[in-house]
Amino acid sequence: MKKYIYLLTLSLIFFSCDERLDLNPYGSTGAEVALVTPADFENAINGMYTQMESANYYGANFMSFPDVLTDNLIYNPDGRQTQRVTYEWRYNANATQGAFMAQAYRVIQQANFILENIDRLEEGSQKNNIRAQALAGRALSHFNLCNLFGKIPTQSADAGSALGMPYLTSSDIRQTPARNTVSEVYDNIITDLQTAANQISSENGIERFNRNAVYGLLSRVHLYAGNMPDVVTAANQVTASVSTTANFPSIWDDSSDDGVLFELKNFDADTNVSTGVPYSQTLTDGIYSEYVVEFGLNNLYQPSDIRRFAYIDTSPFGSTGIYNHVAKYLSSSVNTGSGVVDSKVIRAAEVQLNKAEALASMTGQDGAALAALDLVRSNRYAGFVSGGETGQALKDAIQLERRLELAFEGHRFFDVKRQGLPINRTNAGEFFDGTGTPPLFLTLTASDHRFQLPIPKSEIDVNPNMEQNPGY
Repeated sequence: MKKYIYLLTLSLIFFSCDERLDLNPYGSTGAEVALVTPADFENAINGMYTQMESANYYGANFMSFPDVLTDNLIYNPDGRQTQRVTYEWRYNANATQGAFMAQAYRVIQQANFILENIDRLEEGSQKNNIRAQALAGRALSHFNLCNLFGKIPTQSADAGSALGMPYLTSSDIRQTPARNTVSEVYDNIITDLQTAANQISSENGIERFNRNAVYGLLSRVHLYAGNMPDVVTAANQVTASVSTTANFPSIWDDSSDDGVLFELKNFDADTNVSTGVPYSQTLTDGIYSEYVVEFGLNNLYQPSDIRRFAYIDTSPFGSTGIYNHVAKYLSSSVNTGSGVVDSKVIRAAEVQLNKAEALASMTGQDGAALAALDLVRSNRYAGFVSGGETGQALKDAIQLERRLELAFEGHRFFDVKRQGLPINRTNAGEFFDGTGTPPLFLTLTASDHRFQLPIPKSEIDVNPNMEQNPGY
């Protein structure tokens, strides 16, 4: 893809938090100059993570717009009015998530460049570990791209044969690939993640892809694909525990990593990306929110739920009114920059909810599904007593807990979409009590073509093999 897989110079791409490489551009000197020693490959992998933490990807954009698209947030007309086109479902080929597409394909290109040169390393654990991380980065970015611009396998009967996104295994900027089907994309994602799981080092910390993270991501991919037994198998490989009630609030200011499987580190002196900027900015008059917690969602958090206080800050901004602000990205115990917090890509709680949903769809597994659900609920509610749900009530409880647990982390749009459901907003306004200006657009029906965002026109223009999504 000529536009969105454009190679940056290596001085931009290949750097870690500790050092920056002064190398010539790959396009002018060849790969033999760039990746030679094990240290070169380690720096290249660090560069991949840094690209993932870009403001156009997990650093900010991808942690907000999947919630902006749905019923989790209310647009504040007194805010900066960013992402309004997205919020109102008015996107088109000239106004879509092109910056996200570009950054995701940069991550993929980086991963492919590493994989193309991996045989320069001696056989052994380091080579396997670098290969595994690159495969996982390539798989996750293709997964995110396909889910946004294509259909999700469980979304509809025709989803598997529908247009996905090009699954790229080459870093060549001259390629003009056609779109793979959704089924082809998912098959490649699963293959890459399974290979990564077999080769990843057990010593990797949560700031890198690690064994728990790769199996956790496999549980997510299989859930989206409808492979329910495989969801359970992958989830059972994850050994990390769900974060405790005591530690849970500290996850969101980076003072605890309890229950986090994979996060992208964010430092003032390095990436310095304000992850929470799409939601709000902290000013002298208080929290200046662009999007606030939807009134109905706010009311779903019970007083005994630790997430009510960890996720939501109810406070005034100057004299304009009182709002339910999103609190997940307000500040860090590590960084001084406003909203410069780590991006949590996957947590143990999600894996248990993946497992619970899969089990609840299988005959005779309600007890096991309830146990997985209660692993999350018992660590979120004071004085928790299991509801003992079965059947449809259990399935509903799992979806409720999923919405409450994963709010404002970039999941809601895909959870609604993969189940073939509509987006139904209420007519509540932006203020804490539901008053204010209601949304102009309340419903996106399940069959609406806008569940697949348009391919940017600039990409269509440079790639004759790129087909636009129907309806645009």
